[in-house]
Amino acid sequence: GAIFKKNEPGGGIVGASGLILGLGKLRGFQGACFMGETPGYLVDPKSAKAVLKILMKITKIDISLSALEKKAKEIEHIAHQLKEIEGLSKEKSEELKYIG
Repeated sequence: GAIFKKNEPGGGIVGASGLILGLGKLRGFQGACFMGETPGYLVDPKSAKAVLKILMKITKIDISLSALEKKAKEIEHIAHQLKEIEGLSKEKSEELKYIG
């Protein structure tokens, strides 16, 4: 996992996750946060699965990850479609730039 040292800049935790951690710290709560790296624009079940696997190892609790695996395949399909659409729109915009 990531180790944050006092003499180095910290990693960014944004959104509700960052808010909850920050407010907890301000109010004197002790806590831990397990986070997975994501691209930020799509739900990332692969990242959630990676975090859960570590949590399962630490707690010695076994849970089914089949729903996350199914969702990961769906998201991969959607991401692939978005890349294709992005490629098509890029081709179109390049076609429109040419003036002969």
